[in-house]
Amino acid sequence: MRGREILNTLKERRTDKHRFVRWWRKEEDFLDYELIDRFIDNSSGNEEIGGIDVLTMDDMWDVVKRVGGTRVKLVHDTSGDKVEWVHKGKNGLRSDLCAYTPETLMTIYDVETRGNPVDS
Repeated sequence: MRGREILNTLKERRTDKHRFVRWWRKEEDFLDYELIDRFIDNSSGNEEIGGIDVLTMDDMWDVVKRVGGTRVKLVHDTSGDKVEWVHKGKNGLRSDLCAYTPETLMTIYDVETRGNPVDS
């Protein structure tokens, strides 16, 4: 699957609820996640991948829970849903309360996997 085919596949599969893409290399030895818009912006016409799936916030939350384990928790608040995230900071463990957004989920995923995507 290359440039235009990737974009056409995304266009066919994407709905208003989809915020993320899960993609893999054609050798199927590498799997990663990205925000759909960022993925589109970073795609080149001659890049070749094996395939893609589109994911909703709920789908990506499941992935984040899997990699973050007990360090991530969804908190329902009157001002909106938030993610409580316990992680290593410069001075030891820290706890952050973050807005439940696509960007937050990607940041947590990237930090928890240390930039080394994991298989789902």
